[in-house]
Amino acid sequence: MITIDNYFERTSGVDFEQLPEALAKGHTLVSGAAQNNWEHYHKVDTIKRVVNAYFEKLDSYLKSHVPSQKSKAAVPEQTVKPTRERKTNPEKSEKVQKPKSSVKPATSKKAAPKSAKKDEKTNFKMVPVEILDTDVQFIRRYTLMDGKVKTQAQVLTLIHSLQKAILERRIRKTSPYAAEIKTMQEQLIKLYEKMGETALVRIAPDNLKRYQQIAHAQTPMPSAALLKAYISLNGRRGVEERIQKLMERMKKAVGAGKVTRDDKYSEPLQAAYKTMAEHLKNKSKVLHIHHTELSGIKTLLKGKAGSKGAQKKSPYQNGGASGAPENPPHQPEVISSAALLGMAFETIGLQGKYRQLIGDPSVGFSAMVFGLPKSGKSTLCLDFAHYLAQHHGKVLYCAIEEGFGYTLQEKVNRLKAAHPRLFVTDRVPENPGQFDFVFIDSVSKAGLEIEDMEAFRKAHPRTSFIFIYHTTKEGRFKGSNTHAHEVDVIIQVENGRAKGNGRFGVGGEVEV
Repeated sequence: MITIDNYFERTSGVDFEQLPEALAKGHTLVSGAAQNNWEHYHKVDTIKRVVNAYFEKLDSYLKSHVPSQKSKAAVPEQTVKPTRERKTNPEKSEKVQKPKSSVKPATSKKAAPKSAKKDEKTNFKMVPVEILDTDVQFIRRYTLMDGKVKTQAQVLTLIHSLQKAILERRIRKTSPYAAEIKTMQEQLIKLYEKMGETALVRIAPDNLKRYQQIAHAQTPMPSAALLKAYISLNGRRGVEERIQKLMERMKKAVGAGKVTRDDKYSEPLQAAYKTMAEHLKNKSKVLHIHHTELSGIKTLLKGKAGSKGAQKKSPYQNGGASGAPENPPHQPEVISSAALLGMAFETIGLQGKYRQLIGDPSVGFSAMVFGLPKSGKSTLCLDFAHYLAQHHGKVLYCAIEEGFGYTLQEKVNRLKAAHPRLFVTDRVPENPGQFDFVFIDSVSKAGLEIEDMEAFRKAHPRTSFIFIYHTTKEGRFKGSNTHAHEVDVIIQVENGRAKGNGRFGVGGEVEV
């Protein structure tokens, strides 16, 4: 039987990319639960239950499928065998067949719930919001699953996302719908523990009614949705068609009266329209939103501007029939200190030893790592890359120093750093912006100068870059002090320890 004591040993030779999606997603969940000596597993009962259920399903799968995974020809069997097992189980078979047998009577049976939903919408006041509350978002997702057949992967994805939101304290015990979230979580875990490859999701009628009320309690503001679509294009290449469509959406929103002159987002929308129009006119390769404009929009979207931020004059009123802005005012580059304190900046959300080492950096941070040869720079960075892939996004490790050789393979195997979101290459890619984090090992081997590094950061503002440097015999990094001034974080590796310092905390030390 697989347990927390032997999990990584039992799965060291397993290629999770070749396994069914549910088992691959379960591995990601377990990797997170294993952090800090399985801290979350021991402290949070719901995580322990989900992980134990996953161990049982994985153990059963490996016993019957490992011999057949030596070739790609075995992959189709992975989807056939679980299906046969499911059909021999009467309880699971009944769950899957229910939707088919209830198709005809569904119109009469569901007539009452439909009218009930209408009553709920009219009786429950819908509040326009910039961003739906996290607990409301999860309850909406769960409500939409009712009456549908879902796979293990789909159920586990929702459980995993919910657990992560709770651990990151985006959902708290004091949240408005904490009781509903607790009930929802319990039902999802029970479903996952008992289900086969698929199961029919049924929510108790009383719970469903309450969830539907909550789901309809908030409605996204059209202007806020437009701004969110706008900032999602920042730093992206080849998005000209999407920009044109977004500009058309802005025009239609104004024409239909969805964005009025009293909308508090009128000025940010005006600036956004101007930025996109200039981008298309100049035929720039990358849409670049100025950091002041970007920070201002994010602050507003988090609801910190308040109703006093509403603009009396619509930026579109001079736009003629099309609704496009004409000669919009220049976006200010100077703000007050009070306005600065009100800005919200997006951070990575680091935890554990890496938060202890460098704090919690902002999205798009840069770091330099240096130390003597064989000091453990690459080991530290590869472990950091694995941690980021597990918890925070897509990672590229540019192993220019070692290339695709045995030493790199040995490090990945020794650190158990293999992960579906961690990629390696032996060169610097042309478009690093498709990754959330890029490690360059090393700067000298890549032939990068300060200008090249700054060009990377400006072209891809939401990608974090970690640059690894060679050092002199005295232990100082090779290059001028300008390199150190241009990064946010500096990490020195010496005598088996890494020392961090930078803009996101006082700095700390960890063992390599």
